Amino acid sequence: MKTTQHIIALQQGWVLIPSGGESNGLAATIQYELMQAGYMLDSHAYHAIEYAPREEAVQFHHEVIEYLRTMLGDTGNFKPFYEGFPQEVMELSHAELFINQLVYYWSNGAFTPEAWKGERPQAFEHPHYTMLRCATREEFESLFTTLCASNQAHTQQSRDTLLWFVRNYPDVEQLLPEQVPFKETMCMLAAVGMPIRLATATDVLRLAVYMSGGDISLPPVPPTHYTINCDGVDRKFENKAARAFRFKKFSRSERRMLLSHLEQSSCDASEMVLRAERWKRLGEILHAGEYARRYPRSAEALCAVRNYARSWYAQVDATRSLDERLAILSQRPGELLRRIDHLLREAESDVEVDTIIHAYTQALPHTSSKVLYELYNHFLRRREEDVVRPILLKHKRTPIFLEGNDAFDEALSNKLITPIAVELKRRYSTLEPLGKVYLDERLKGIPVPMQMRGLNPALKTLVRGTRVPLDNPQARVVRFYLHWIDKDGREDLDLSATFVGDNGIETISWATGLKNDCAIHSGDVRHRKGDCAEYIDVILDEARKEFRYVVVTANNFERRPMNSVDAAFGYMEREHPEANTTWMPETTANSFRFSSEAQGVHMVILDLSLMEYIVLDIDSNSLPVAYLDTSLMLDLIRLYTDTPALDMHTLLSWHIEARGTLAATPTEADTVMNYENFTTQYTQCLKYKV
Repeated sequence: MKTTQHIIALQQGWVLIPSGGESNGLAATIQYELMQAGYMLDSHAYHAIEYAPREEAVQFHHEVIEYLRTMLGDTGNFKPFYEGFPQEVMELSHAELFINQLVYYWSNGAFTPEAWKGERPQAFEHPHYTMLRCATREEFESLFTTLCASNQAHTQQSRDTLLWFVRNYPDVEQLLPEQVPFKETMCMLAAVGMPIRLATATDVLRLAVYMSGGDISLPPVPPTHYTINCDGVDRKFENKAARAFRFKKFSRSERRMLLSHLEQSSCDASEMVLRAERWKRLGEILHAGEYARRYPRSAEALCAVRNYARSWYAQVDATRSLDERLAILSQRPGELLRRIDHLLREAESDVEVDTIIHAYTQALPHTSSKVLYELYNHFLRRREEDVVRPILLKHKRTPIFLEGNDAFDEALSNKLITPIAVELKRRYSTLEPLGKVYLDERLKGIPVPMQMRGLNPALKTLVRGTRVPLDNPQARVVRFYLHWIDKDGREDLDLSATFVGDNGIETISWATGLKNDCAIHSGDVRHRKGDCAEYIDVILDEARKEFRYVVVTANNFERRPMNSVDAAFGYMEREHPEANTTWMPETTANSFRFSSEAQGVHMVILDLSLMEYIVLDIDSNSLPVAYLDTSLMLDLIRLYTDTPALDMHTLLSWHIEARGTLAATPTEADTVMNYENFTTQYTQCLKYKV
């Protein structure tokens, strides 16, 4: 999907359009179509559209409406198996539902149930509108600066935004912040010609990988071949996954550019040797020897990596005493802090613990804020003793489960946590004063952004674990949907809902039955050429009697990646599920497109007790979900259903302590930090995560 100025603004809840001419007569039409998609122009935005140049208004309409329809999954005539859903499913017995589905499979999709003869009445449904306001040019430009200044990985949508600015916005260099702290962002900008100085050799490697179309986060390189024993004979096969890690054939100007960056960087062979094989391959392509006089440090470092370099980590591991190890680690404060937990677990006395804590506090001022946030999160959770710890690695979209450690006692935890908060508040105190600030208590439900890389594109991109209340208190049903286009009659996507309660789990899916007292499924559609749909209605009052959570999952039964299919997932809040049309985009709370390469994705959790959605968006390769072990499901969701270790309320309260005062009400505040402002897009959170 092409990124444009209008789409970037829309993602932030803005309208950015020139105005001041004669009426173009298009505003009412645009407003109507936006309302059909769950969006509405405020009075100022409506006026701006009405008096914008006609060609600009037409372009806005074309780009924005097409984007919304694509994101919502509203690009065709999507029909479920039972077109009279949900009434038709409710009217049929379990035996009839089973037989119909079985005949459908036997006929390879040729069979369809008899046309439903019932009627769908008309009834008013409370729409779910997102208000769009006019943004200033300064606000729009600040988005680029905010993304560049962020110290974490971005979503694909945000990366596309950065690239749009670089390629289309005049004088974009003037919008760069003083520092671009996050390595991946820095290298991406350098690759497209921005005046960025790369500090380390690893930054240069990231740049070369990015220019080659690889993963800039530098995941481990898989082996080029693997061996399978066939009838007692070992046979060697190419590992096709390794192809994505190959470097391109750089032009001479690109080689000189990369060597120039390497020459100006740390050019440290002890750092480069950690990824020796990658550097050896890159060195062969760069032909550094040809440019040895021009780039002598680069040529020497690449030669050292190939022949004799020893890693800095080898020096650390070779140390015998704690003092010696801490002395070496102190050369790299970030690395010291990442090893603190391990060092404390190996400490043999209180004296050694005190020594480690002293080195720890000395290193904090010399470490990036990103590391401090991660440490704070980590040590908060170390107060609790876990049998198993779910962890989401930066290269993955599926948690791994590690064996738990003994909890730190309260005194030790305080020695680790308190200095981090003190250091962060010191850094915040150097920023512009906030004045009086009203702080919304509901911000405790939003985790501080940490793991945004790889999130599926969404209308509202939120941090995993964010809690969002249901918008419509009158809703009787939350209707989850999965829309996809089957171009060749080869696709089989499945929508399922797993109900989790004190007494176990129960699943609504193609494999376990299409209805119970809590939910109704629209039927399993497979291998049907054209527009396909599956729906699940969760009946709120009934479901909350027996269960606490509902985990909703989309799967590709053909075991192909989810991103191989033109598909969308979302959820509607419906007051009258039996009325109107099955699909009403204006009642949609949020929707997603799939970029995941897994065969399944756990999309969202519905907390029935608190009536909140919990953003999940993590991969699942379990098929079908109906057969998941109960304990596995509980371990999976615990990572995001527990209270966030570090939430936006805590982070913003530090800002207020450092550079403002707390206001009791919004009316007396200079700055209002409302929950709603931070749940349009996660980029609002980034302004304060500095």
